[in-house]
Amino acid sequence: MAEPDAHAGQKRRVRFVSERGPFEISANPAINPPRQAEEIDDEYGARAFECSELAEKCGEAPVRQKMIEMVRTLWPGIASTRLFGQDSPNGMVLVHVWFGPHYPLFRHSHPKAGDCLYYVVAGELVLGRRKLRAGSVMFLPSGMPYKFKAGPAGVEVLEFRAGGGDPNAPGLKLEEHSLESVQQLIDEGKAHQHEWVVPEKIGDTALRQAEIDSKVE
Repeated sequence: MAEPDAHAGQKRRVRFVSERGPFEISANPAINPPRQAEEIDDEYGARAFECSELAEKCGEAPVRQKMIEMVRTLWPGIASTRLFGQDSPNGMVLVHVWFGPHYPLFRHSHPKAGDCLYYVVAGELVLGRRKLRAGSVMFLPSGMPYKFKAGPAGVEVLEFRAGGGDPNAPGLKLEEHSLESVQQLIDEGKAHQHEWVVPEKIGDTALRQAEIDSKVE
């Protein structure tokens, strides 16, 4: 919507406004560092997910301990950087996320956050038999469970959201159905932790991917 903003003796100007918010720039952001295992206490690890269904099935105490172990193992392989966000109804949110090489992303959902559009910036995202490279897009309806693995160079993605979720729903819900599957994620994570070095700048994973591709060719 555009509104005329006229002043006597001055050239007419147009002021652009939106229900989501005013004009705004977020320039040249740095990538946030991943949270390391020693920075994660038991309470944070146990509450990182909504996992009541798994706790009901397998018992609260075993699930609590396994969640703490999984978070301490896998969190060092994720760097999440909020690039833009609006607090207005249906406000737009843009987040950059880096996943380290061979990162095993757990099956989960975000029912509170609404629909999500993933854009692959660099590297490779392995979704079942599909390998999604730079420029690929994936749309997830609100609350849809998903999981994937990062390729050998890791992967950088952009998450676009614009409201539409359930404000009373969990922000992060674990959708793994057994402690065995959680343990497998932990084992995979430990096997690749030594490769998890966060890029210096957004998009730098493309350099590592190019190096890997050149060796294959």
